[in-house]
Amino acid sequence: MSALICETKGCNRDFETVCAHCHASFCSKHYVTHIKVANNDLVPLADELNSMINKIQYTNPMHQALHQLEKSRETSHRNIDTIYDEKKRQLQFEVDIKKEMQLNKLLGLNQKVSKLISDGNASFKQIENLKRDFQEVQKQYKKFGKANFIRSNFEPNQLKTIVSNKEYFTGDDGTLLSYEHQVKLNEFYGKKTQKWELIYKGTRDSFTSGAFHRHCDHRGPTMTIIQSKSGGYLFGGYTSVSWRSSQGYVEDSYEPFLFTLTNPHGIPPTKYPVIEERYAIYNKKECGPTFGCGHDLYVCDDSKISTGSYIYFPWSYNDRTNRGSETFTGTKYFQTNDIEVYRLIEN
Repeated sequence: MSALICETKGCNRDFETVCAHCHASFCSKHYVTHIKVANNDLVPLADELNSMINKIQYTNPMHQALHQLEKSRETSHRNIDTIYDEKKRQLQFEVDIKKEMQLNKLLGLNQKVSKLISDGNASFKQIENLKRDFQEVQKQYKKFGKANFIRSNFEPNQLKTIVSNKEYFTGDDGTLLSYEHQVKLNEFYGKKTQKWELIYKGTRDSFTSGAFHRHCDHRGPTMTIIQSKSGGYLFGGYTSVSWRSSQGYVEDSYEPFLFTLTNPHGIPPTKYPVIEERYAIYNKKECGPTFGCGHDLYVCDDSKISTGSYIYFPWSYNDRTNRGSETFTGTKYFQTNDIEVYRLIEN
């Protein structure tokens, strides 16, 4: 049986030791050399470890964390300021509307009383009616001076301001219109106190064209509010004629219009009146609410999923803000996030 020799190249000595780590066989001379080389490999590893230890010991990552926290605080403060300014503006608007409504009632009643005093021939029935009207406005007047006339609820990252007021667009499921927007739409319509009733809501009744026509056909004048999926912008249109499932354009000579409430351009709420009355709206059972020839505003079937809804504006309606097809959502094609249709309530 031949003797085992050292595995070092060129060495013919018999091996005396086996390395416990690599299991190679060495003579006594080359074993020492092998150990030195192996230990030399540890030097850069030790240096790197010492460097890492020093960095952890003498570096304070708290500075960077505090810097990020400070930036976050500044952003949060800016957001709070933005919310505050917007709600302050909205609050002022709603309070002004409330004051104007109550003042007009008082002035109107005062005018009636002054006239009857001047004429000097008021009947008992007229006097009783005036007393009843006075009691009503007196109740409203007392509410106006109380602390709960305005109620503010504070929640994280938002400020909700609630003003005691009437709802002009009624329906338990209506969520798209703020009071300010309700007032603005009635201003566009031409009657500040007009009442409307929710008859169709996409997220409740389905976004199919069939659902739209099932709820909205033959319901008389309607106000349609659309919320886009991208950006959540609010826009829509009013028509005095009923929606139908039979195909074709319908003339509306009673001042139909399109409108924007919110949009990507910062345009304030704006009314776009009709210029081609004979193409005011377009009916088809496969379509949702559609306005104008072209169409100025077209809502397709399954509009929440489909990308087929589009805006070819202006065709039959007047573009007062010169943004064309990008007026309402910033793009020609859009998807809906929700749709609400309200019918006019005859007073």
